[in-house]
Amino acid sequence: MDYARGKLMVASFLTLVASGIGFATRTAAGGPWEREFNLAGGEFGAILGAGFLGFGLMIFFGGILVEKFGYKKLLALAFLLHLVSAGMLFAANPLFAGWQETDPENATDNVFKVLFWSAFVFSICQGLYEAVINPLIAQLYPENKTHYLNILHAGWPAGMIVGGLFAACFIGENAWITELPWQYGLASFSIVVIAYGILALPEKFPETVGETAGSFATVFSCFASIPFLVLIALHGLIGYMELGVDSWMTKLMENLLPNSIIILVYTSFLMFVLRFFAGPIVHRVNPIGLLLGSSVISCLGLLWLGSPIESVAMIFVAATFYSFGKAFLWPTMLGVAGERYPQSGSVAMGALGAVGMICVGQIAGPRIGAQQGYEMSQHLEQTAPETYARYKGSEVTSSWGYEYTPLDAAKLNAANGTEAGSAEATAIEEAKLIPEDEKPALIANAETDIPAVQGAYLFGGRRALTLTAYVPAMMAIGFLGLLIYFRSIGGYKVLRFDEELGKTVPLDGHGHEDAGTPVVDGDGTATT
Repeated sequence: MDYARGKLMVASFLTLVASGIGFATRTAAGGPWEREFNLAGGEFGAILGAGFLGFGLMIFFGGILVEKFGYKKLLALAFLLHLVSAGMLFAANPLFAGWQETDPENATDNVFKVLFWSAFVFSICQGLYEAVINPLIAQLYPENKTHYLNILHAGWPAGMIVGGLFAACFIGENAWITELPWQYGLASFSIVVIAYGILALPEKFPETVGETAGSFATVFSCFASIPFLVLIALHGLIGYMELGVDSWMTKLMENLLPNSIIILVYTSFLMFVLRFFAGPIVHRVNPIGLLLGSSVISCLGLLWLGSPIESVAMIFVAATFYSFGKAFLWPTMLGVAGERYPQSGSVAMGALGAVGMICVGQIAGPRIGAQQGYEMSQHLEQTAPETYARYKGSEVTSSWGYEYTPLDAAKLNAANGTEAGSAEATAIEEAKLIPEDEKPALIANAETDIPAVQGAYLFGGRRALTLTAYVPAMMAIGFLGLLIYFRSIGGYKVLRFDEELGKTVPLDGHGHEDAGTPVVDGDGTATT
């Protein structure tokens, strides 16, 4: 049956645009949440983590559900849940106002839970989308899976560009145009959700591999392949580096750029453009070679971004270099899963995505936040101990091997809200969440304290980027091992699942069966 694959491609692209908008606007919400709800950096990191946790869980189990129930039903479910997540954002402020009157001691904790679960529901939707659209596009474009998956995943940076520009214009004190209520910014993704729903839900979808293969157990055969297990581990590292750094990029670049959201918009634009060129690159070097080169460039790019560079121009040069590294990693990995394990349908791609997202939500987001907080506090304590005494919080934090006393969130936000080089203490005077009896000392010492706090914040962000550079270094070692492995078995070959034979068969460079080339199947046996 002929399917409107162009329309389904556009609709799938829009699901990632919606996800990217939600991601970019949420990363810019730290300042407003700190001011309105007194949320600390660790709580903000936990909310960012929730935005990936459900994604990781659902992209795997969603892959299984897709094979069982088909593409369309899960896409419709994600459509409804996405709108629910937007509704929860609008409920946060009125709920917080009520809790301040009835239960002021727990008001911040309660609103944190609302924001946490809104992000979690959002991430469930993202997982369902990925579980549907990756195998769908691989099935609709079998002649060039890696190329079209890279084009599909250009939707993610496209969404971050739109969301990032919207955030830069309308979210936070440094908004370019005017500061709007943060709920409107964070819920803006729902416009795109409605658009793809209108476009896709009336269409006919193809059957999944699980629906046509005859044996549902066939889709799980990828887990018998050792190279596939290596791919899973490597994709977890990709998630840590790419999305973990993106989650914190705007926070890590505060006090270094006029509006730190522009660095996320810029790197997203580069990713958007570069992903359209993955096909020609893969034709020149196989996907594993592309992944190896990308890992090396990413490692060097993070070291460069974490170095003590002051020039805004050089920051963007370093960001450009880093973007060339990270642009192809995620979609090319999905392409490898689709090309080497076609019999596993959405399960293989879902397993990769699940590990990547769980790694971001449960490891990268909290760990990068802990690294930044620890390095910032330690640096301020060592370089300006009196300032540290005035700005430190009241409780010791222990997270991911780092034990330290973080800076008070309200005081830190006030210092960061002061223009670099200015000694004015207006932000401190207007901060509602700083105790009134502590303001006089902060205001009297603002001329020395504010530059010291901003410098420590910048130092912590740079150190977090530098410490993350070991992740792509580990990725490079893993991809080098896979490159050696594929050469030992005759080279990287694209496979096609033959339903009649019940096994995979290799294809030549033109998409035709290459019957004379041996292939190592998922169970480790050689076939021709």
